[in-house]
Amino acid sequence: MKKRITFIILLVLSIHFCFADIDWKNNSEEKIQGLVTVWSEVKFGFPYPDKLEDLGWENKFKEYLPRVIAAGDVDSYYNILMELSTLLNDSHTAVMPPWEYFKPGHDMPPVEVRVINDRFYIVELERTEDILENGIEIGTEILEIEGIPVRQYFQKNVLKYYTQGSPHASDAFYVIYLLFGPADETIDLKIRDIKGDIREVALKRNSWEGKGPLIYEFAYNSLIADKIEYRFLKKNILYVKIPTFEKPGIAESFLEMIDSTNLSKVKGMIIDLRNNIGGSSKYCNSIVGSLIDEPVSSPYQHVRYYSAAHKAWGRKQLTDHKNNMIKPRDGKRYTGSIIVLINALTSSSGEDMAIELKAAKRAKIIGQYSTGGAGNTLIFELPGGGYLRMATFKATFPDGTEYIGTGIKPDVEISPSIEDLIKSNDPVLNKALKMLK
Repeated sequence: MKKRITFIILLVLSIHFCFADIDWKNNSEEKIQGLVTVWSEVKFGFPYPDKLEDLGWENKFKEYLPRVIAAGDVDSYYNILMELSTLLNDSHTAVMPPWEYFKPGHDMPPVEVRVINDRFYIVELERTEDILENGIEIGTEILEIEGIPVRQYFQKNVLKYYTQGSPHASDAFYVIYLLFGPADETIDLKIRDIKGDIREVALKRNSWEGKGPLIYEFAYNSLIADKIEYRFLKKNILYVKIPTFEKPGIAESFLEMIDSTNLSKVKGMIIDLRNNIGGSSKYCNSIVGSLIDEPVSSPYQHVRYYSAAHKAWGRKQLTDHKNNMIKPRDGKRYTGSIIVLINALTSSSGEDMAIELKAAKRAKIIGQYSTGGAGNTLIFELPGGGYLRMATFKATFPDGTEYIGTGIKPDVEISPSIEDLIKSNDPVLNKALKMLK
C-alpha cells in the first residue's frame, strides 16, 4: 500500500532554515556578484556552447544587471536569476532560491494536476471538506486561474522560472507549482466538471489537512522511496517498479529480489521507470548488471573544454567524451524478456537504465517520451543562501543518438487518457502484458 505524503513533509524536507542576512534594497555588491557567478560559470562551463551563442549569452549580463540592482527583496532577486537560468532550457541547470523547492508558508489545494493533450486535469485529490463542498472530482478540468487562461497563467507564473529542458517534461514536472501560493488562502478557478458544466470555484491552499492518497508520486519517490516494489502478474510475469535511484536500498532490494526469485518461472519482466527522476548512476548500473549477459556502454558523456584560442580562431570549442562499460553481475542474473515503461517524468539515471537496456538489446521500451535530461550537476553558492546548479556534460546514446531536450523515443508510444485515469486503467502496463503474452 502506498504511504501518503503530505505537502507539509515536502516543505520541511526542502527548506533551508538559515538565510543570509542581506540588505536587498541597498547591497548592490552582493546582488551583482550573484549575477556574475551565474553568467560567468555558465559562459565557461555550460556544455552546450551552441545554445549560448543562439541566446546571445555575452549580452545577458548587461541586460540583467539593472534588474538585479533594482531587486528590493529576496523574492524578486531570485525570480530574476531563475528567469535568466530558464533561458538555457536545460533539465540539470537552474538557479535555486534559498528555500530550494517549496517556499515556506506556501501550500496548494489538495489536488494533483496533470497536463494531458495541453489540457489541465485534476487526476488525484484528497477528499477534504473544501474539495467535497466544491464538487471537485477526478477528471475535473481547469480552464482559468484567477481569471487568466490556464496555459497563459502557467507560462507566466511557473514556466518563466522553471524548465525541464523539453516542453512535455516541463509540463509534467512543474505543474506541481500551478496552484502554489500563500497557505490557507483561496485560489479562484474556472473549471469544467465531469458532467461538462463550466463553473467557478475557490479552493483553499491546505493540502496538509487531507488524509487521502498519495499526490505527486514523483516528489515522494525522490525524497522518501528507498526500495523497489514487485509482484507477479498473470502468474509468470514479474512486475518491478523502480521509483528512484537516490538511495542504496533501491539496488540492494532489486538484487535481493533477483536472488530470491525462481527465475526459471519468470516468462517476462516489466520494469516500471515511470516517475523515476533519477539519482545515482552507481545504483542504476548495479541493477543493469543483473540483467545483461555481455558488457554494455552507459550513455556517452560529452564534456566541453573552453578554449580562448579556438574562440579567437573562430573554431568550435573543444569537446571530449567518456563512458562507462557496465559488466554483467557475478552471480545470479535475469536474461529473459524485458519491457521498460517510461513517461515524461523518467529522467537522468532513470533514462540511463532505459538507454543501457535498449543498447544491450535486452528490452523494448513503451510509454511516453522521457524527459531528455542528464548532466552531473556542479553547485555554485549565491547570495542569501540560494545556488546555481549547472550541467557539466551532454549525454547521448552510445551510438551517438541525441535525446537531450527531446527524450527517449519509446518503441511503442502510449499515453493514458483522462478517461483511463478516471477509471484507474493503465493502458501502458496493459500493453506491456499483451506484448509479453
